[in-house]
Amino acid sequence: MTPKITRRRLLGGGAAALAIGGAGFLEARSFDGRYDHRSWPGASGADRFARSRAALAGSEGDGALVHVGHSTHLISIAHVTFLTDPWFYDPAFGALAHVRGPAVAPEDVGALDAVLVTHDHADHADMRALDRLDKRARAIVATADLASRMRALGFADVAVLPPWEELRVGAASVTAVPALHDVYEIGFVLRGAGRCVYFAGDSRLHPDLPAIAERFSPTAAILPVDGTRIRTGGRHVMTPDDAVSAARTLGISLAIPSHAEARFSDPLAATFLASTIEGASALFRDRMSRSLPAVGCAVPASGELVSI
Repeated sequence: MTPKITRRRLLGGGAAALAIGGAGFLEARSFDGRYDHRSWPGASGADRFARSRAALAGSEGDGALVHVGHSTHLISIAHVTFLTDPWFYDPAFGALAHVRGPAVAPEDVGALDAVLVTHDHADHADMRALDRLDKRARAIVATADLASRMRALGFADVAVLPPWEELRVGAASVTAVPALHDVYEIGFVLRGAGRCVYFAGDSRLHPDLPAIAERFSPTAAILPVDGTRIRTGGRHVMTPDDAVSAARTLGISLAIPSHAEARFSDPLAATFLASTIEGASALFRDRMSRSLPAVGCAVPASGELVSI
């Protein structure tokens, strides 16, 4: 029997629809970064990070990387210490959380020479974390708005670096290179003491990769791999297969996956707003071993040191 449609049923259905619609509206605003309800997820590799940090101070630490989490890496080139795309507090966008916490809290990262920020997304430019980092460091960022916010936090030496322009930081150089994302983004090439590392942020494949290979001949590349896709649009981050193509184009001898340690902690966001590829780092390592077996592929744990 078809249920009788009563005034109570109509009102109840309308209330449910409004609740779902209201939740979706609030979720979209949260995902857009309108609310700050983040918290510290806890350290996942503090002891390992302490050992790696000590190693960076020695001769074996010159030309090494310490993985902190997601796209955050501590890199030593010519004994100059860089930190890339800081993200420490969950959830970014109100919906994106670490699969496991960063190796350490931001105040425990230690002394820095430079902080590099590729673009203005909360999982790459975590202002709460930046406020707890070494503000004596030089900040090198993608946009004037980011620069203004970094200065407001207390960073005195802040530079906006357009693509193909270079800055010196001690005995190392930093060059901004083009990237391709859903907002304006740059990548970075770090050089010094005979080493050259390309950090791609969370770019998707882009037509300037051959030019980066030709100009810099990087020996190592840190490549995003989780294939983030916005449900209503296209893919904005390299997939594991895309990153293998990038490694082939760049002609590198070592690849390190990045941007692969986040999950959607809110089911509405995961269902309606965006998606990522689960287990992307392992998939990338598998694809590399089959497609480019002569190229090394390191997948460091939180706090682990990798020679580059």
